[in-house]
Amino acid sequence: MVGLASAISKNAEANKQAREQKEYIEKMYALNSAIAEERFNAAKETAERNAAQAEQQADLADKSLDITEQSLSQDFNTAIDNLYLSQESDAYNWNTAAMQMGSAEGSAYSNLAASGVRAGSSLSDAVLMESAVNENQLQFSQDAKRRSDDANLSSVLANLAGNRFNIQQGRIGADVTRDDAAWLRNSYLEGGHNYNLYQNQLAQLKETADYNVTQANYQIEMSSGWNAFLSNMTGMFQGATSGYSLYGKLSNAWDKLKPYTQTNITNT
Repeated sequence: MVGLASAISKNAEANKQAREQKEYIEKMYALNSAIAEERFNAAKETAERNAAQAEQQADLADKSLDITEQSLSQDFNTAIDNLYLSQESDAYNWNTAAMQMGSAEGSAYSNLAASGVRAGSSLSDAVLMESAVNENQLQFSQDAKRRSDDANLSSVLANLAGNRFNIQQGRIGADVTRDDAAWLRNSYLEGGHNYNLYQNQLAQLKETADYNVTQANYQIEMSSGWNAFLSNMTGMFQGATSGYSLYGKLSNAWDKLKPYTQTNITNT
């Protein structure tokens, strides 16, 4: 009876603990799944907000580059127009200077002829030298101005090339920002990197919970129904066996002590 009572008590306790363990496992699975879902949704929301902000920054960068490009185009056209107008003005000025020098030279020779100075005289040579100096000065001014215009044109073209490179680089940067934003947003959609990690986490939680629930169900099964009855019967028979063994040992001991006990009684 002691063995039977002990077996019944152990099975009841094991059944209770298994059921409590199963309930705890199911609650923890639900809680951990909810936490994982909340964290995923929060990360997804943050990613969506960051992606939207990045796209806005890219759009603003494009608009700024549009303004820069328009301003660059206007500045370039203005610089070319100014250079063209300067060259046109130089052409008129040079023609005027050439005509003035020719007129001055003609007047000088006319005055010399009127005064009776012969050709080849020192005054005639002076007029010729002055005319040559004026022509050289005009030619020098023309050459210097052409070099200056070439340098200005090279500077304008270099500035145009540099600004176009910066604009192109800025547009590439805006496109990269948009691409990064799209990747971040898509990573939380079905098939994306972060979405797959979330699904793997849920699968891992479920796999662990299912395994632990299976173990708890096994313990419940082994401590209830027919299995509990067999366990109780086993406990009863083990108790009976132990009791019979104890009885045998006590009987043997009594048999050994019995002669001494009878002798003491007879003497008394």
